[in-house]
Amino acid sequence: MLFPKLGTSSSPTSPPVLLALALVSSLALLGGGCVRRPEVHVAQTMKMLEGASSGVVAVATALDDNPSHVTLCSGALVAPNLVLTARHCVSRAVTATPSCDAKGNSHNGAHLAEDADPQMITIYTGEHVRPEVDAPSAHAVQTLHPAGSVLCDADVAFLVLDRPVYNASIIPMRLQAPVESGDVVVPVGFGGGRENAVGHKVARPMGTVLSIGPASNSDTGAVLGPREFEVDHATCRGDSGGPALDARTGEIVGVVSRGGSCTARGNHVYTRIDAYQRLATTAIAAAVRANQEMAVRTTR
Repeated sequence: MLFPKLGTSSSPTSPPVLLALALVSSLALLGGGCVRRPEVHVAQTMKMLEGASSGVVAVATALDDNPSHVTLCSGALVAPNLVLTARHCVSRAVTATPSCDAKGNSHNGAHLAEDADPQMITIYTGEHVRPEVDAPSAHAVQTLHPAGSVLCDADVAFLVLDRPVYNASIIPMRLQAPVESGDVVVPVGFGGGRENAVGHKVARPMGTVLSIGPASNSDTGAVLGPREFEVDHATCRGDSGGPALDARTGEIVGVVSRGGSCTARGNHVYTRIDAYQRLATTAIAAAVRANQEMAVRTTR
């Protein structure tokens, strides 16, 4: 189902000090993490999704430097001017079929080349996104991700934005408590659900975490590195980079990386967010600096 667009209590005229406080609050979230795993209730989960879904944004990247040719992915607003997504959404691909082992190594060489120009990465909010006609909510100014050219075990990236996004909620990241087998998560992204109508934001059915890396699942064919986990329900083109939300708390526990068939059960691989706490801390600090620089420019 599609979720309504929900705003935050901030307004476009909020002073820089309020934005700074929001960024500091995002830093505080890094120390959180619910380790208790109470029973999942569908009604409570749906209510949680109504509040969190507006924080799932579309990430449009023009990798060939042509604004009319874009790759549409998903992401999550984790601070007013910071988006969490997948690295393969913002870097040039060397291969469309990455092959990984359970140690997080590549079986077929480099998967990624240089990053896209941040100015060619745009962020959109709402339930239905059409980059060719819609006005973006923000542009990226900086990309942060793990080093190297292999997608395995490292398919995560942060985008520092040129302005805060006020018409979307901020979704907390769970960085202290790792996801576990049997956990229930809800993927949300712009893959359009079963119809794979790319550009439509849809929450997938609640899914179960099948396995945690390092692992090889002979039943589904999934091979997971130490920083990855597998979910049973499908995600499709357009969902890449979107968050997996813990069905109890609404916190982000993973980012869509890769998978098999759009309709198959299993072999839907996510990068664990708790495995990249240091990167998240660095990204929040970069967002704080960008906010401070923006405040200086606006007061001149």
